[in-house]
Amino acid sequence: MSAINAEVDSAVRSLFTVKDYFVAEEGAAEYSVAYQADSGEKFLRLLERLKAPDYSAQLYGDPDHATLSVLRNPPPEPHKEAIQLSTPSFLFLLTILSLLATGYVVGSVFPSISPGAQAFEMGAAFVAALTFLFVARYFVHRYMSERGMFSFVSYYLPNVPLFIALPTLYFLPTFGGVSFPVSPPSNRNKLFDFYLAGALIMVAVAAVLALLSAGTSVVLTHAQYLAISSGNQTATIQTNPSLIQAAAISLASPHVPPGGMLIFSPVEIAAWIALLFAFLNLIPAGLFDGGRMSLLAVGSRGTRVTSVVAGGLLLLTDLPDYWVVFLLVFLMAAFPVQGDTLDSITELSRSRRALFVLAVLLGLLCVPVPQSFATFGL
Repeated sequence: MSAINAEVDSAVRSLFTVKDYFVAEEGAAEYSVAYQADSGEKFLRLLERLKAPDYSAQLYGDPDHATLSVLRNPPPEPHKEAIQLSTPSFLFLLTILSLLATGYVVGSVFPSISPGAQAFEMGAAFVAALTFLFVARYFVHRYMSERGMFSFVSYYLPNVPLFIALPTLYFLPTFGGVSFPVSPPSNRNKLFDFYLAGALIMVAVAAVLALLSAGTSVVLTHAQYLAISSGNQTATIQTNPSLIQAAAISLASPHVPPGGMLIFSPVEIAAWIALLFAFLNLIPAGLFDGGRMSLLAVGSRGTRVTSVVAGGLLLLTDLPDYWVVFLLVFLMAAFPVQGDTLDSITELSRSRRALFVLAVLLGLLCVPVPQSFATFGL
């Protein structure tokens, strides 16, 4: 019993039926246990009980030959006093700079459409809306990672806005972010919840922004819209809203005369971008959150199928507006998706498999409606 103390051994034996026990060369205590229907929940309780004596555990093998390994956590590394700019921090800094630049341009353009608007206020509102989206996503991820007993890191992908002629990407300061666990989550359910919650909070924040800011947008006659579009291409976003945003705007009921056009305010533009981010996160391909949920729900072979289908639909629906998104899907699908968990036996629950299907459908509601299908005269 030199590998672990009596308290830890008692915790294991109180939760699992132990068939055999031995000490590995690395000092880990390994138990051959009987895997039962509730073993996944028991493993979560064991992880909670091992926190105080500072141990960790892994459950691996298969239901017929399950092994539970318990090991003392190594001492924490000494704190480094030197300040280093990590890759995630550097990318986030570039994203913030791109966001500020986009906010400046959006804020300066909108007063030419709505003379009473203040450029600084409009730009600040745009930046604040998207910053709130990033902060909300981070804290939801943080909460879910704590529940899953793992740590994570987020990478934001900055764009160079206002220099790309494609309308779908014109006001896009970033392609959003991807998050990675840096330590194994407790089980597949907790990892799935982490990805799903991050995407859902983005949809919720974007829908609220779209609803609240619909009244701040400007209604133009057809002649006014043509004059502004021909004089300044940065004055409007030449794309359709998603179905979620269209529904939110309809609830606000702005009065648009026949032949008129509703021009998004900066906050409404932020809501449009936020929904596009949610769509990118929910794409069931590659390193996107949707791709990681797909790996947990349908396996690696199923994820390859969903990646091909998602990329094909992007090209078939609205080429060339989504060709950059397609390239992102294609490139990110080339990287292997890791889904290691401390409990590698317990499968994803059926309810979460159903939630995966609903999440993919929700992602379709977040993407701007392809103009090859319909043009919204809001």
